[in-house]
Parts: sequence; structure tokens; C-alpha cells
Amino acid sequence: MKRISFTSLLLILIFNFCSYENLQAQSLELIGDSYVSGNPGIPIASHIIVKNVTSASLDVRCQKNIIDTAAGTQNYFCWGINCWPSSTYVSPVPDGLRTIPAGYADTNNFTGYYDAAFSGIPSQARAVVEYCFYPVGNISDSTCLTVHYNDNTSSIAENTREIGLGNFYPNPSKNITRINYVADNNSYLQILDILGNKIKSFDLDDSGVLEIPTTNFSSGIYFGNLISDRKVVSVKKIIIN
Repeated sequence: MKRISFTSLLLILIFNFCSYENLQAQSLELIGDSYVSGNPGIPIASHIIVKNVTSASLDVRCQKNIIDTAAGTQNYFCWGINCWPSSTYVSPVPDGLRTIPAGYADTNNFTGYYDAAFSGIPSQARAVVEYCFYPVGNISDSTCLTVHYNDNTSSIAENTREIGLGNFYPNPSKNITRINYVADNNSYLQILDILGNKIKSFDLDDSGVLEIPTTNFSSGIYFGNLISDRKVVSVKKIIIN
């Protein structure tokens, strides 16, 4: 039997370890709120930014996993070029794919909806839905975010000083909009347009309601990013008419 030298064995172990690391690496990063709530009479929207952190362009699919929901409600999502009904759990090919170039973030094309009033009666019934994104053909490279709709535990955020944003209201907005926030001394709200251009920035401290005039904004879709310690910790979407 041939002997394997210590150096050869070490190289084999390093190769196997690197291969394992590559298999475990995630190609996507997600930014979005884990807790959302809203008007009990209309569907609640959840927005997720999907970023390709690799050096190659990726075709990305979305899969939803219902962790908890209530009778008489529905949830659905938009990804690719369409919105998919509650019976769809994985965005179909090809219409349910989004091509994200290397290093770029898709900031506008995913929205998850939860309709607690589907039966016709306003409701604040809760639901918990996990959204997973992965390169087509490689579901093992999934990155997931769990969203709590109308979850009472979201009220803990302010009591524990966990920073975050409420929803813009009114939304869509024409002249003015407001947003509730819980912040710290190093936080600010950054308004970006759909192309990622910085439009406005507001320093935040403690907690409260920020009032934003929108008369000088062009019509379109914008995002409010809560930045703390140079990190995006919450993202909210607003439409300006």
C-alpha cells in the first residue's frame, strides 16, 4: 500500500474543506422587515430587497413557505413579471424568474401580500410566511426571510428599543407622508428612488413620527431605508402620485 505524505493529506483536507465552504456559501442577501401590519380592511404588503453578492449574473426564483395562517385569509406574492395566486408556492419558470446582475440588488420586484380580510370582513388575524430566494436549479443555495403579518409580538420592538420603521402613511402619497420610527443616536432615514439614487436624508433620534413633504418628488416608487451604524436595518416602500 502506498503511503500518503503528511503534505498530501493536508492538501486533501484543505480542498475538501474549501469545497464544503463553497457548497454552504449563499449567493443572495435579503433586506426587509420581519414584522409588518396595516389596515385590517386591505391586504398588507411586505417588501424584500434581493441582492446578488456573487460575481456572476443569476436567475432567481422565489418560494413561499406558510408557517402559520388563519382560516378565511389568503397570501400571495409578486416576483418575476407577475403576481402569483395563493395556490402558487414556487414562482414558475420562466415568468417567475428575475435576472439579477452580479453585485446588484433587485429593490422593486418582490412584494408579499397577506389579505386577512379576504372573507370580506376586516380582520387583524396573524400569519407567518417564510420567503426563500435561490438561483434557478440550486435550491440548496436558498436565502430566506420570515415575515410576521399582524403579529402581536411586533409591539415588543418599541418596548425593547429594537430600532425599526412602521409603514408610510398615507401611501400612496401626493403632498405629504409620515412614518413611525424607533431609532438610536446613530440612525438616519434615507429616501432612495427606484434606481437607488439618494433623494433625501433625515437624522433620527429616539422614537417618534417623521413627517416628509413629497410635493417636490417626481411620481414613482421610492424606498425609505433606516440606517444604523452604517447598516440598513429596515426598508419601507412608498408610492408618490
